[in-house]
Amino acid sequence: MSLLRIARAASAGSLRRATAAGAQARGFAAQKAAPGHTWEEAHAKNPAFAIERELRPPRSRRREVAIFAAVAAVTWGLGSVVAFNYQRMTSTPVTAALFTARHNDEVCRVLGSQLNFRSSFPWITGGISHLKGFVDVEFGVAGDKGVPGRLVLKSRRAGKQNGEWHTVEFYVETPDGHRIDCR
Repeated sequence: MSLLRIARAASAGSLRRATAAGAQARGFAAQKAAPGHTWEEAHAKNPAFAIERELRPPRSRRREVAIFAAVAAVTWGLGSVVAFNYQRMTSTPVTAALFTARHNDEVCRVLGSQLNFRSSFPWITGGISHLKGFVDVEFGVAGDKGVPGRLVLKSRRAGKQNGEWHTVEFYVETPDGHRIDCR
């Protein structure tokens, strides 16, 4: 039955026929209300509108939540590791050490003049704490000669707050084990 017919039946004031026609249009057999019953009771008992059966228990989402939590924890952990490494890479002690090593004549002679990090995103091992007063980092470097090296910087602050920094070790180590002092 078309929607136009349903609209006509509704406008004619025959709510029962319109509802039955709507049920018929959706493929359900329309049932009339039994005498002595209200339309709402008949409507609730109509199998087209109410299905009397047991519902299956809701599916457990415990596995989905566990997988999501594991992926989120791994993503958060890796993101933190990369962020802290980037913070060390762009810190003042690391950039100053790289600048100083670039302008050291012996380092330029052995590794090359264009000294930079060995990779585009290097791994900086060690730690930097301006609050506690220590710098202890090492990372890979390479010059334009293609010879890899390892830059090591260890520095301590003499006083608690505004004391002077003293360099304990600062050298570039070549692959053959030779240490070039950069102090």
